[in-house]
Amino acid sequence: MKSKGIFLLFLIIVEILFPNLYGANIQVIKISDVVVDQKALTIDGRYGQHINGLAFQQDAVVTHKNYQYAAYYDALRHVCVARRKLPQGEWQIIRLTDYVFQGHDAHNVISMGLCPKDGTIHLAFDHHGHPLHYRVSRKGVATDPEKVEWEPSLFGPVISELEKGKPVKHLTYPRFLQTPGGAIQFYYRVGGSGGGDYVLIDYDPATTDTWQNTRIVNSGKGDFQDAFNKSPSRCAYENGYDYGSGGRLHTTWVWREQTQGANHDIMYAFSDDLGKTWRNNKGEIVGNSNALPKDQKVININSPDITAVPITRAYGLMNTQAQAVDSRDRIHVVMWHCTDETIKAAKTQPVECWGSPDARRYHHYWRDEKGVWHHTMLPWVAGNRPKLFMDKNDNAFLIFNAMSSSDKLDWGIYFSKGSLVIAAATPETGWTDWKIIHTEKGPFLNEMLGDIYLWKNEGILSILVQQSPEKPCVPTPLRILDFKFTQIE
Repeated sequence: MKSKGIFLLFLIIVEILFPNLYGANIQVIKISDVVVDQKALTIDGRYGQHINGLAFQQDAVVTHKNYQYAAYYDALRHVCVARRKLPQGEWQIIRLTDYVFQGHDAHNVISMGLCPKDGTIHLAFDHHGHPLHYRVSRKGVATDPEKVEWEPSLFGPVISELEKGKPVKHLTYPRFLQTPGGAIQFYYRVGGSGGGDYVLIDYDPATTDTWQNTRIVNSGKGDFQDAFNKSPSRCAYENGYDYGSGGRLHTTWVWREQTQGANHDIMYAFSDDLGKTWRNNKGEIVGNSNALPKDQKVININSPDITAVPITRAYGLMNTQAQAVDSRDRIHVVMWHCTDETIKAAKTQPVECWGSPDARRYHHYWRDEKGVWHHTMLPWVAGNRPKLFMDKNDNAFLIFNAMSSSDKLDWGIYFSKGSLVIAAATPETGWTDWKIIHTEKGPFLNEMLGDIYLWKNEGILSILVQQSPEKPCVPTPLRILDFKFTQIE
């Protein structure tokens, strides 16, 4: 017993002296900390004080041709696009002053898309059930950046339609995604919470320099009933869209009912033809916009075998969280919710429909090659909505903002003073060895976002953070922190 106590003491000392090591012998190295803009916008909103850095931005930071780009609102409420030459170039900022963001709603973020084929940069901004606000740069801006003078005339005017004669109305949660062939796609919700459809449209300069093929990915139609009530409609809250190495497009989401309450169930579908045909967990077709009208299908609540993980509304399941695809085309999801055990052990009272704050845990779910889903609950209280990154060796890295003990929650889930946390797990254990490997003290107010393109190409995790204001609406520095991870033999 004495030797066991000495060994435990040794482990504690190792943890104190080498806090960046964990079971897989991976070390965190911070290689850069730079300010993008000294005065980025903060707000006084119902959904938090942050408008730069939200979980549903895909993407806010993008790297291409050795240049990194960031999209955000500045202190004067202008849409800004900044760029720097990697690794040490100065940030250059375009401030698009002909449009002013008027509100205080954290839904109304900026999403950026970069098309590798023609070098266009696309922006969608200021939406929460609003008409489309979209603008695009000239061609070649990102494919030959050394020859481009970085100034506002690179971008065209704000427009409200993608396909000619089809204005987009009631739009929320815009997302851009690069395809394996170097084109881009645009996803968004039409309709409101508890009653909306997710829509997909393509931009491929190899065939045309316009958007085309608008189609519904999933529909809110159909009846649902659980122990709480019956609901006649709903909407999906997407974790994201990600292409695997073989070109398969994966998506996971939760449903939110018209009767509200927390979300329920983790859903899954995949497509092997750029989002025209969608298949369920068994590989059966559940959505097909490429068929003749009489044979077309749309994913909905009644589609068979799309439920990957059943989760009741009683567990306070949060929406719009983390997903990633590993090197073997396996989809991974990390989301926070409560369990019977954590609810029973909770010392705080439940907040609205999201459960007790200290009952919330991150849960890692992943799908193997046979379509079987696996689960590990991470051993600490959850922070805000996380993001997940898989490296080339299938090590998993999770980033999130953890609330300070001196802060408090607004609306049950939002806080404004936190620290960036990086956690990791390894494939050798089936990703059961999750451990926090780095904490970057803030205070930061945003949900953490990373540059997936720099990560995939260089193994550098470039994270967007914004410092917390002394009070709402006071501008604060927006920064990029860069990390590398080395494996010790």
